[in-house]
Amino acid sequence: MNGDQPVQPGSDQPEAPWQYKPEDTQAAPATPPGIDDTMDDPSMGMGMDLPDVTWTASEFIDHDKGTMWYVSLGGATLVVIIILYFFTHDFVSIVAVVTMAVLLGVVARRKPRVLEYHLDASGLTIGEMFHPYSEFKSFAILEDGSFGSIMLVPLKRFMPPISVYFSAENQQQIVDVVSRYLPMENREHDAIDRLSRRIRF
Repeated sequence: MNGDQPVQPGSDQPEAPWQYKPEDTQAAPATPPGIDDTMDDPSMGMGMDLPDVTWTASEFIDHDKGTMWYVSLGGATLVVIIILYFFTHDFVSIVAVVTMAVLLGVVARRKPRVLEYHLDASGLTIGEMFHPYSEFKSFAILEDGSFGSIMLVPLKRFMPPISVYFSAENQQQIVDVVSRYLPMENREHDAIDRLSRRIRF
C-alpha cells in the first residue's frame, strides 16, 4: 500500500488548517477571540457627532453713556493733567494723556455690531474670520450680568483672549461642542474687565 491511505481517527497526523469555502454554511467568526470589536464602533469613545451651532449676538455689551459720562471723562483727564504738570512738568506726557482721553471718548461712542457666530468640528467662525481650535489651550464660561460669554484662551502669550456672547438657550450646545476639543477651566473677569464694567465702558 502506498502513502495515500485515508487518515484514521485518532492518528497523530495534524489536521490541515481550516479554510473558508463558499459552500460552507457557517462563515468564519467576524472577530478573533480576545479582540474587542467595540473599538471599531464610531459611537464609542468620542461619542456621537454633535450638530454645528450657529447664533447671532453683539460683539460687546453696549453700556448707556450719557452726557455725564463724557463730563466725568473730561474731569478725570483734567485732574491727571494737573498732577503731571505739578510733579513732572513733562508736556509730552500731558499730550499723551489728552490723546488717550480723546481716543477713549471716540471708542466709547462706537456701537457694537451684531455678528454671526458658528461652531463646528474645525473651530469658531466670527463673521468672516475663522479661528481653529489649535489656536487655543482652554475655554471658560463667564457671566456678565444677564449675559453669558465664552472665553477662548489662546496658546500665544501676547494674544488676547477671544470672548463671545451668547443667549442662555445656546449655552449648553456651545459647551458640548467646544468641550470635545478644548479643556474647560474656571476663570473670573480680570482687572481690566472689572474696571470697564465699573466705569461702564
